[in-house]
Amino acid sequence: MAAGQTLRAIVLSLAVHGVMVLFLVLGTWNWQAFDRTPPPVQVRLVDSSPILDQRRAEEQAQREAEAQAERQAEEARRRAEEQARQQAEQARREAEQAAQRRQEAQRQREAREQERRETERAEAAAREAELAEIRRQREVAEARRREEEQRLAELAARREAEAQVRREAEEAERLRLSDQQAAADARRATLSEEYILTIQTLVRRNWTRPPTTQPGMACTVKVFQIPGGEIINAEVARPCNADAATQRSIIAAVNRVGELPYRGYESVFQREIEFLFRYDG
Repeated sequence: MAAGQTLRAIVLSLAVHGVMVLFLVLGTWNWQAFDRTPPPVQVRLVDSSPILDQRRAEEQAQREAEAQAERQAEEARRRAEEQARQQAEQARREAEQAAQRRQEAQRQREAREQERRETERAEAAAREAELAEIRRQREVAEARRREEEQRLAELAARREAEAQVRREAEEAERLRLSDQQAAADARRATLSEEYILTIQTLVRRNWTRPPTTQPGMACTVKVFQIPGGEIINAEVARPCNADAATQRSIIAAVNRVGELPYRGYESVFQREIEFLFRYDG
């Protein structure tokens, strides 16, 4: 559309210039009659006033005609110039309007592009905000989960600690009673019997009963020591009706004793001591 308007403006401009050139040529054209050599005239002495008057009148009429023709040519030239000016002005206005339309179209394209970019930025910001909210909710949920796990772990630890205190109190009471019984038995026994009984008591104090240990369990235990009472080895011998876990717990109890009583029992010291380890429930 813009190319057609431009071509039209060029054609109009050429037409206007052609008209102007035509009127300029017409305006400068010499409209006087060609100089002709008058035919020989015979002079007669007559009264020539009417002829002169007629000639003057003809010349005057010719001058007026020429002036009229010049005025008409000037008027035609001015009209042509005005028309050309109007056409040029029209072509200029059309060119300006075409340029304005192109500029407006460009502005509209730029506005649409700007709007598209802003829409994309807004959508990206909305997506980012949504993802941030999802991450925040996940973090909150994870924090709550960790807090709940910690609370449960603390509760379990507290319950286990309380249970351990009860078990230790029960074990202490059992050991106290056992010690009392052992002391009574030791007083009734010989020094050797007292020695073996003391070792049994120490091992029992250091024994942690596995859940699989059944009442009526009885195992022969051999302890190997050196002078001074230091234990160098221990093993479970037959007869023994304990399971593997209970046997390991007995050996562990002997090792936890570490050193057997020695002072006061030197006369009955033996490198290998054998005694019966029982659990009656």
